[in-house]
Amino acid sequence: MLIMVDSKIIKRTYKTSSIADIARRINNVAFRRYGFARSEILMHWPEIVGSVLARSSLPERLVMPKKNNQMETKGGVLHIRVNGSFAPEMQHLEPLVIDRINSYYGFNAVHRLICHHGIIEEQKPLKIYEQPILSDSQINELHKMLKDIKDGELRESLFQVGAELLSRDKPLEIEKTKRFTRRGQGSTNSKD
Repeated sequence: MLIMVDSKIIKRTYKTSSIADIARRINNVAFRRYGFARSEILMHWPEIVGSVLARSSLPERLVMPKKNNQMETKGGVLHIRVNGSFAPEMQHLEPLVIDRINSYYGFNAVHRLICHHGIIEEQKPLKIYEQPILSDSQINELHKMLKDIKDGELRESLFQVGAELLSRDKPLEIEKTKRFTRRGQGSTNSKD
């Protein structure tokens, strides 16, 4: 089906689009405002330059040169926000960073870096997933609940979900309360 909107012909399809594709299109429009043709440089900055440089720097915008000559394949200027004391180190490593960015993109995307002093917020390290620890009775209970499911993969997936839910349920602990004696001094009373 073809639709005409503001003298543009839009081809319309009735298939569902993935959320990732829609989000990528929206993000690319927003990142183009700062000169980034794609959001990959911001999203994959630690992978491109390494974790040490990524903790102290963050790309801000990419300024591409005006195309006067079609044969000229000179890259743009990448503006990077750098922690104050790390700026001389970044200037020293400029050729390496440019090489890593260009090899990531596969073409000469960046020709020069310009460092700006600023504060880089520290990102908390990702928490490593830990398998849930269940007692034998909890494992047996889950197996009883899932014994009627014939599909092995589905049963395994539901077992993992159940294990996560059961491991989060912690038994309530009895609080130790203070009771006051005649003399006004408190003593702990624990019900063990």
